[in-house]
Amino acid sequence: IVGKDAGTLYAMKVLKKATLKVKDRVRSTNERNILADVGHAFIVKLHYAFQTPGKLYLILDFLRGGDLFTRLSKEVMFTEEDVKFYLAELALALNHLHGLGIIYRDLKPENILLDQVRIVTVFLVY
Repeated sequence: IVGKDAGTLYAMKVLKKATLKVKDRVRSTNERNILADVGHAFIVKLHYAFQTPGKLYLILDFLRGGDLFTRLSKEVMFTEEDVKFYLAELALALNHLHGLGIIYRDLKPENILLDQVRIVTVFLVY
């Protein structure tokens, strides 16, 4: 979506309440609360969150580079330099979460987002 603030692009995560199990609703609320509080350069930023009677919406940073899984499937192999770079940024993001007492249990290439200048951003998702 495009924001009113000078045409900034955002990603919108939409969850249908009717299809969410009770524990998934709790996880979605936790995700929203964590994203609102973590504030780290390598963790996707939550800009807005709202709901309608049928849906929950999270408005997040839009990262043009896609996810690590897709990039790896296209490139087959990364250079050692790229691997070091990604792992360093990922380690900083996880260290920040752990410092806040948060354990991220869904770490996988699909949840690691990239922008166009190789920045890794952990996308908290349940």
